Amino acid sequence: MFAKIPFVQAVRAQPKALEGALGSLRSSLAGAHLPAIADGETVGIVAMGASGHSAQALVAVLAEAGVRAVNVTASDLELAAPGFQPADHYLIVSESGRSPEPVGAAKRLTPGSRVGITNDPNAQLGEVVDAVLDLGGFDDSPVYTVGFTATLLAYALWAERHGFGTGEDVDAIPALVAHALAEYEEVAAHVGRLAADAGAIDCVGRGVSFASASESALMFREGLRKPSAGYETFQYLHGPMEAMSSGDLVIIFGDGRELEIPGSILDAGVKVVLVTRADEGSVGNAEHPGLTIVPLRRDLNGFSRAIVEMVFAQLVLAAAVEHEPFVIEDFLYHQNDTKLTSPAVGE
Repeated sequence: MFAKIPFVQAVRAQPKALEGALGSLRSSLAGAHLPAIADGETVGIVAMGASGHSAQALVAVLAEAGVRAVNVTASDLELAAPGFQPADHYLIVSESGRSPEPVGAAKRLTPGSRVGITNDPNAQLGEVVDAVLDLGGFDDSPVYTVGFTATLLAYALWAERHGFGTGEDVDAIPALVAHALAEYEEVAAHVGRLAADAGAIDCVGRGVSFASASESALMFREGLRKPSAGYETFQYLHGPMEAMSSGDLVIIFGDGRELEIPGSILDAGVKVVLVTRADEGSVGNAEHPGLTIVPLRRDLNGFSRAIVEMVFAQLVLAAAVEHEPFVIEDFLYHQNDTKLTSPAVGE
C-alpha cells in the first residue's frame, strides 16, 4: 500500500513518479494477455470518483478512433439485473485497488475481459480481474495528483497497444510534466488567488479536456471546500452558467466554442481563465482585465494535453490553499466504507 504525502510534494514529484509508472506499465502490458477489440465491440471504463473523471479522456480518444466506449459508474452496476454486461471489454480503475465499488463491479463482469488499473496490484482489485496494469506503487496525496495523471498515462499506453493511439509521444510525458510545472508556476499563483477569493468555481471543457474540467472541479471542491462543478462545454451553455455572478471563477479548457464563453460572462464580473492552444488574437475580449489566458503548446493533443491541463490545475490549487486557514490534507468528513480493508477478497 502506498503512503499518503502532502499535496504540494505529490505535485512536484510527478515527473519522477510518471517515469516510474511508464516503466511499470510497459512491463505490465508486455506480460498481459489483452483480447483484441473487434469492430463494433464496446469498451467500458468502470470506476468511481477521480478515476471516473479520468475515463472521460479515454472515451473521447476512442470515439475519435471510431471505437464505442462508455464511462460506467461502478456503483450503478450494483443496481443492474443479474448478468448485465454494458460492454465487451472492461478497464476497471482504482488507484488504491481497494475501492469497494469497482471491486464489486469486477466480480459481476465477464471473466477474460477485465483489465485492472491500480497503483497496488496486491490489493483486492488484483484478485478479481484478468490482467493488471500496475501504476508502479508511488506515494500520492489525499487529494489525488499523480494517481490521476498516471491513470491517463495508462490509458495512453493501453490505447497505443490496441492501435488506437493519438500519435503523441507517450515516452515524453514525464519531461512534458516537468516543463509544465516550471512554465505555469507564475500564472498559477495568480489564478490561485482568484480561486481562493471566488465564491464558486466552474470548470468547463470538451473531449479529453472534459476529464480535466471534471477532475479540476473535484479537486477544488475537496481542497478548497467551496462549491465547484465540472461541465462539458456545450452542456454548460444549456443552463449551468446562469448561476455564475460577480466574484465567481470559471476555468475553461479548449480551443473551439470555449473561446466565445468569456465574452458572455466577463462583464457580469465573473473572473475567467482560458487554457487554450488558440492564438490570443482569436480570443474575444482577450484584453479584458477579468480574463487570464494560459497558453498551451500547439502540438499538445490526446492524453498529453489532459495531463498538462491537470498539472496547471494542481498548481492553481496548491497556490489557492496558501490563502486558506486550513491544510489541504485535512478532510472534514470521513466515510468508513469507501475503501476495503484486509483481509483481501477471497481470504
